[in-house]
Amino acid sequence: MGQKGRKYKLLEQSKANLTKQEQEAKFNAEVLASDGYKMLQTTPPKRLTGVARAEWKRIVPDLRNLPIRAVDRSQVEMYCVWYQQFYDITKKMATINDVDKRLKYLTALDKTSKNLKSAAAEIGLTLDSRMRMNVPKTDDKPKELKEIFG
Repeated sequence: MGQKGRKYKLLEQSKANLTKQEQEAKFNAEVLASDGYKMLQTTPPKRLTGVARAEWKRIVPDLRNLPIRAVDRSQVEMYCVWYQQFYDITKKMATINDVDKRLKYLTALDKTSKNLKSAAAEIGLTLDSRMRMNVPKTDDKPKELKEIFG
């Protein structure tokens, strides 16, 4: 389920020379992506149980401050399920002393960690992903000497 092509950049972060029509289309897409959809529900879906359900309750109040909406629910559910897998494997590893079995669990933990990290980044649970969502526009134009010195 990997994303093809380049990652989407917000209009204010884009360095491409876009026409006014392209800028307007991109702006409208951003408005719809963040403000045109219903908010993510705070109650976890019934199919989530145990640790996944608790993780939903822990993260969703904060996610509601990001442009994560109800249409992104499957991504949030996926993150919660991967979090539960990570938790279960870690807990099980603590009880195993056999080196061969421990290596199998370690391999599973490695794969789960990668999926967990990827899912977290998709919904804004990493510092880098939140920064990309909220980077303010900077003025890249050099100032003229008249503006600098008056």
